[in-house]
Formats: sequence, structure tokens, C-alpha cells
Amino acid sequence: MHSHTNTKQEADSAKIFFQPIFYLSFLLLLITSCTQNKNDLTPAKAITQNIFEKTKLNTASLAKPAKPKKKIYLTFDDGPNKGTMKVLQTVKEENIPVSFFIVGQHVFDSPTQTAAWQDMKKDTSIELCNHSYTHASGRYSKFYEDSTLVIKDFEKSANSLSFTNNVTRMPGRNAWRIDSINHTDIKASEKTIDAVNRAGFAVMGWDIEWTFDHKTFAPDENTELLLRKMQNMLDASTTKTPGHLVLLAHDQAFQNEEDIEKLQQFFRQLKNNPQYEFVLASNYPGVKIEKEITSSVNVLTADKK
Repeated sequence: MHSHTNTKQEADSAKIFFQPIFYLSFLLLLITSCTQNKNDLTPAKAITQNIFEKTKLNTASLAKPAKPKKKIYLTFDDGPNKGTMKVLQTVKEENIPVSFFIVGQHVFDSPTQTAAWQDMKKDTSIELCNHSYTHASGRYSKFYEDSTLVIKDFEKSANSLSFTNNVTRMPGRNAWRIDSINHTDIKASEKTIDAVNRAGFAVMGWDIEWTFDHKTFAPDENTELLLRKMQNMLDASTTKTPGHLVLLAHDQAFQNEEDIEKLQQFFRQLKNNPQYEFVLASNYPGVKIEKEITSSVNVLTADKK
């Protein structure tokens, strides 16, 4: 009986002794295991992060580059006249770049037109270009018979109005002499327009016109059709320079509030197209603004050769 009691006491003592050791060992093992797991996850996370970064790079490299925007050149002819200030005000309100091709004689036809010209010169958001001095006085065939007189007409406009660029538009003709573009709609005028270009003028025509009634001066109402034609020409690369479109309009077509509203809506529809960018005429590809205007004497010499 005494021996059995001693054995039980010894077993209890051993249990008391080994139990804390067991729990301590288990705790150490748990800590070691957690530490090991943490260390093992660190390189795994690094590998995952590396793969993620490479995936982002590969995705970015596969993304399509942004297409260059199509350039729109808004040009208005024959000012200053009754519609000019209303067009100018709309241009300011819509904050859209526009090039005005000015007829020199119109600047001096009346105090109102002279005042309009002065206002235009103060506006740095627009561009003023040469559209001759007399606009051929409406007698186009006769005008183009004498290259000497045509050059003098453009020089008179350039000298009296002090244009800051050499971009010009021929009166009554859709003609181009910019860089490699050489186009004349009426061939009888070709030699004279060549001479104007040799005198130092960059001759700009147009790709599409916003037409108007020459009796009532009302602009064509179907602007949706005009916008579609512009888009189609750019998509088909049928403009004189692919990706660049020159629109011709006329100041005098926008004399009343109804027509100004059409113009304003037209501007807004153009601006809402994310493919379009609006550019001044002197920034057309191939235009060399720094080129000096040659005297007509030199041009005459060249014509005789």
C-alpha cells in the first residue's frame, strides 16, 4: 500500500515537471513555424508583385498609340463687311481659331469697315491673311490676264495692311501653291498664279466650301450634310493634304441673328468631335512664313525667261 502511494506521487511529480516543458516547447515550435511562414511568404509576394508589374508593362506596350488629330482650318473671306464683326464676336465666344482673308479695299470703304479692321488687328486669337486689294473688282477673267497688275494688287494689300504672314487666297479662284501642292481650278489663270507664288506668296485654296446664296447672302442651312462631307473627306484622305482640311466660308453670309446661331452651332458641333484640332492658316504644312515678298520687278524678269 505504501509502495503504491509513492509510485503515484512520483508520477504526479513527473507530470508537474514535464507539463510546463511541453507547453513551452509547443509555444516555441508555434513561434518558429509562424516566423518561417512569414519568411517564406516574403519572396512569394515579391514574385507576385514582379509578375504584376511586368503584366502592366506588357499591357501598356500593347495599347494602341493615340491617333493624331485631324487638323481643321476655318477660313472666312472678303471682310471686313457687314457680317465680319458678328462672325468675330462668335469666334471669340466659342474660343476657336479662325483665319480671315481680308480684301484691302474693304478696309477703307467706310468708317465702319475701318473700325472693324482695327478691332480685328487687336484680337490675337485670329489670323489675318491677304485676299488681294481689289478682289479683281469682280472681273476675274480680265484680272488674271496681266500677272504684273495682279502681283501689284497683292503687294498693295500687303503693304497697306502690314500682314504678318504671306498666306494669300486668289479672288474668284480655288488655287493652291504651297510646297508641292500645285492646283488651279481655271487653267487660264495658271501662269498668273504661278507668278504670284514666285513673288513670295503662299497661295491657299480650300477643300470644301460652306456655300451661300449670292442674292440673299443666306448660308446653306444643311450644316449636318456639310459636317458629314468634311468627315468623309478626312476619312478618305481626299483633301489636298491628308489629315488637313481647309473650310471656306464668307463673312457676308452671317449678317442676321438666325445665321449667326447656325454658325455658333456649327462651331460647337466641330468642337465636340474629339478627332478635330483647329489650326490657323499660316500653320498649314509647307507654308514658310519667313519667306520675304519679292518685288514685282524680279517676278517680271522671271516671267520673261
